[in-house]
Amino acid sequence: MRVTTRATTGSTAARWGARCVGLGLTTALAVTFAAAPASAAPGPQLQAAVAPVENFENRGNPDCKDINGFALEVDTDNEPVDGEMLAFSFNNQSGTITLDVTDNAEGEPELLGFSFSGPFAAGAVIVKGGPSANVYDYRPTMAGAIEADVTLHSPINPSGGFAALSHVAFCIVKDGANT
Repeated sequence: MRVTTRATTGSTAARWGARCVGLGLTTALAVTFAAAPASAAPGPQLQAAVAPVENFENRGNPDCKDINGFALEVDTDNEPVDGEMLAFSFNNQSGTITLDVTDNAEGEPELLGFSFSGPFAAGAVIVKGGPSANVYDYRPTMAGAIEADVTLHSPINPSGGFAALSHVAFCIVKDGANT
């Protein structure tokens, strides 16, 4: 013998109201759990000149061509090192980028600072780490480029910390202030 109990409500409107509330709660839970396993996020701006934007279009290894065709890209090709100097030349002019890298507690590179010498500046910087990369795009700033910046970082891992920096690409433009 099967016995079923069911709460009864006094009116049809009350039953429909209870159903709508139940549907709303079910939808809210579904949205919450569907969003929970999200991938990395760009993270805070810290003291950087512009806020980072995570690059989802070319996950893993975006380059300067992906950000609107910069003519010159200088890439660390590997994990950046504190004090590393990247030398380059373009149109018979030379420049260098000096890196300032701060490691996390595990000794992995976490925050990046840079400064240019020579008649060049960064139009954008791509900081790669984890499943994607953060893009720091300086073109919308008043100068359209920047010669130095600090506290750039890779996206935040789902676990909550910054992904270790795997490498960095500098999208370089001529800088009128240094010419």
